[in-house]
Amino acid sequence: MNLTIRQLETLVAAADAGTFSAAALRLGISQPALSETIRRLEAETGLRLFDRTTRSLALTADGRHAAAVAREVVRDFHVSLGSIADRARGRRGRVTLAALPSVACALLPSALRGFRREFAGMDVTVHDVLHERAVGFVADGLADLALTTQPGRLDGLRFEGLGSDELLLVCPKRYRLARARQVAWHDLTSHPFVAMARTSSVRRLTDAAFINSGTLVDPAYEVEQIPSAAALVEAGLGITALPALTLAMIKGRRLATRPLVRPTMRRPIGIVLLAGRTPPEPVLGLMRHLRRSCEASLS
Repeated sequence: MNLTIRQLETLVAAADAGTFSAAALRLGISQPALSETIRRLEAETGLRLFDRTTRSLALTADGRHAAAVAREVVRDFHVSLGSIADRARGRRGRVTLAALPSVACALLPSALRGFRREFAGMDVTVHDVLHERAVGFVADGLADLALTTQPGRLDGLRFEGLGSDELLLVCPKRYRLARARQVAWHDLTSHPFVAMARTSSVRRLTDAAFINSGTLVDPAYEVEQIPSAAALVEAGLGITALPALTLAMIKGRRLATRPLVRPTMRRPIGIVLLAGRTPPEPVLGLMRHLRRSCEASLS
């Protein structure tokens, strides 16, 4: 048996209308077309569905059962189709984002507020993880997008830049360096340096900066989390260098920041997606709001 949704809709309309002419008017088709559809439906099912008179038609017992089933199938079809359309338009569903914590703290609050206003029915799951894991979430299909630094390799992925933030000196307010307009990397050698872990994206930038400045620095401390580095610096145990966006994680601490020069180091920030695929509208919407948040934060 091979029935179409249109045939089932015609059966329901005829059952509800009581006459073929009224049903045809409701469906926007001619009465002969409707009669032919019912005839084919009866031939396909092997059932007599209507008792016809010159003035009206009435459902047979088999017709009543068939119309009840058809009504349920048509309703479920339209509900399911509407649900798919809602998800595609961002009215309902979920977006999963993997994000570097130091970037998420600065950019996500504003971006998610805007996203919620535009896509009120969408839920968002955020995995705040380090760079390698954030990229891995997208590559493994566990996240729709990642908000992180630019990967060194893009196997099956693509990177859309949002902007970049500059590495800054972070030191206690009472330090002599805090009074300078800007500080060169080689000026840091006379102070204990608090470095991020070797697996972090920030550590790769600071190591590159010291190499480019011809300076060799042996860190006095190594930590994995930005707030831990800030706590050691605030306690007077040393200084550190952090990207501008990470400062959202250490608000309220008694610290000074100054530009670092010779060289000036910038960290590219952007979105990692699977290559060769067009993201659904909610993901594109979140990307728009992340871009606006980045522009506001780095302006």
